[in-house]
Amino acid sequence: MHSYRLSEISIFGVLFFLLFFSCIESNTDLSGNNADQVARNIEVAINKEKWDRTKWIQWTFPGPRNYLWDRERNYLETDWDHYRVVMDLNTKKGLAYSNDTLLFEEDLRSILDKAWSNFCNDAFWLNAPAKLFDPGTKRSLVTREDTLRLKVEYTSGGVTPGDYYLWNFDQNYLPTSFEMYVSVISEPGVLATWERWKKLESGAMIAPKHTIGSKDLTLSNIKSGDDFTDFQKTEDPFLELIN
Repeated sequence: MHSYRLSEISIFGVLFFLLFFSCIESNTDLSGNNADQVARNIEVAINKEKWDRTKWIQWTFPGPRNYLWDRERNYLETDWDHYRVVMDLNTKKGLAYSNDTLLFEEDLRSILDKAWSNFCNDAFWLNAPAKLFDPGTKRSLVTREDTLRLKVEYTSGGVTPGDYYLWNFDQNYLPTSFEMYVSVISEPGVLATWERWKKLESGAMIAPKHTIGSKDLTLSNIKSGDDFTDFQKTEDPFLELIN
């Protein structure tokens, strides 16, 4: 699902406008199969195959916003402030509650749209390196200061098509940072790190810590599982969607 990427910076939106980092070096595109091979090497480094087999995952984005994602059915449960949403990500339809009161009509649509927008952003920060070959992506190689980088452009879909990212990676192709060229940031080339790589229960690799300027964006409560019982739930949290 290629739309799970940066769509808004949320609580860090103000921060980005204050950052001074920008890149003015010239680019040399070396497009073609070489870029795809670099991207494949990155996928190997992060155990992309294991990520594809990860059935369920939970995490918390600063705010906080909590998520439980059934990746097999593509269902999402999320809560923030006094809202709770259960959503079918395939259709963007679902149920929304405010202080346990079911919402309807315009209020429902507004909160579902907000949950979708939050998810696009927060899932991208969870595992953007797993989205290098999503539909609508274009890859090329860029050299700057004698360093090879992978450029990934999202040409269609999502909330803000046209965004692109320059990925930096180590000698083992594990991502270390990227530069963001996105419409929601006025200063192009803001640098964000990908740090503290850890292996999930499923075997997939996740980097929960991101340093953006002098500020940190750290995901927490990250856990994968095979079904809802792995998350201390006694029944399927998506029965409301099914019934």
